[in-house]
Amino acid sequence: MLAATDVAHRFLSIVWADEVPDIETLARAIDCLLAQSYDVVSGNCTEEDADPPPIDGNLLYQDVANRFPYLGLYPLADPLASIDADRMMGDGVDDLADITHDLREVVWWSENYGLGDAAFCFRLLFPHWGRHARGLSMYLHAQMWG
Repeated sequence: MLAATDVAHRFLSIVWADEVPDIETLARAIDCLLAQSYDVVSGNCTEEDADPPPIDGNLLYQDVANRFPYLGLYPLADPLASIDADRMMGDGVDDLADITHDLREVVWWSENYGLGDAAFCFRLLFPHWGRHARGLSMYLHAQMWG
């Protein structure tokens, strides 16, 4: 079993390393994050009424856009929608910004309240960051393999 904080740190250390990861490295990091999420231990949240400090979403989005110029919009279908539903657009920059935001929150919970809270946050936010990670993984795969 893995600690949520270890998984989050691994991913963030690759994405935000001094050298910008290429498409293959980013794709591998996303896929490893998703695979490792199955092995993250469960945890419980604190009973204190706490919120992590706000993150400027617009600034984070711009940081991702500047750092990863190969990310952009891509068509995305909702797998739960009817077969005749309109396609939606995914945004690789938004995907990576949202994953980063959520995993930074996991790290904050660990640093301020411990591993149990970090694991709880990791699982609580998984429906959000997990969907972004799966869309981004598909997009990167298409960019690499056509």
